[in-house]
Amino acid sequence: MNIKKAAEYLADADPGMGEIIERVGIVKLPVPRSNFESLADSIVSQQLSVKAAATIYKRFSQSLDHDISPGRILQTAPEIFSAAGLSGQKTKYMAALAEAFIQNEDTYSRLHELPNEEVVKLLTDIKGVGVWTAQMFMMFNLLREDIFPVGDLGIRRAVERHYFDGEKQEFDLLSKHSEIWKPHRTVASFYLWRSLDK
Repeated sequence: MNIKKAAEYLADADPGMGEIIERVGIVKLPVPRSNFESLADSIVSQQLSVKAAATIYKRFSQSLDHDISPGRILQTAPEIFSAAGLSGQKTKYMAALAEAFIQNEDTYSRLHELPNEEVVKLLTDIKGVGVWTAQMFMMFNLLREDIFPVGDLGIRRAVERHYFDGEKQEFDLLSKHSEIWKPHRTVASFYLWRSLDK
């Protein structure tokens, strides 16, 4: 993924996005982690602000001595995760993720080889992993170039703010609006998120 080239394409395709890109400046390419660690982070982040998610993930990682692996998670008492700030539900999801990776290690180690639809199908078969989590994984870990997570609150808020005078819009309309950013909707999403801080 080349963020600079994608940003140039987006600015040419959509002057409104060009203004966002100019205001936000350079965004950095995410650094991929292990598939398991990335998905664990996404589970922690579900339904949380970026700041809250970062705080809880840091505590979660510390509770595991930074060994975020399926085996370590299954060996850790749920109370430890609760003390780190994970809900009981997310603790169950984390265990389901760990079990899935242990039982199907070969499958989950080659997600980067599979098309988007197959990645989403495999991941959403795991309890606690929905479409949003799968999309975050594809964007931040697999660095797939054309993902538009219309179900993400920040993305919806940014598109509504910049393109619809802040008025709430249906998912279908937001998805249709995103087509102007193809085939670089992942980079467009990075800029939309960052635009909320500007």
